[in-house]
Amino acid sequence: MTDSDWKERRNQVARYRAMEQETTDPLAARLLHDIVLDLEAELEGLRQSIGLDAAA
Repeated sequence: MTDSDWKERRNQVARYRAMEQETTDPLAARLLHDIVLDLEAELEGLRQSIGLDAAA
């Protein structure tokens, strides 16, 4: 995975976080929260695989 792919994934996480914060439906908020957790875990794995610092 390239650096641009990693940045796109990071942007995807940010979009889902925004949707999670904006929704007023409790079920939707919970589902979005689960999606964010999954994407963050995947993003962390990508960071490690391409050697990026976790603070980036």
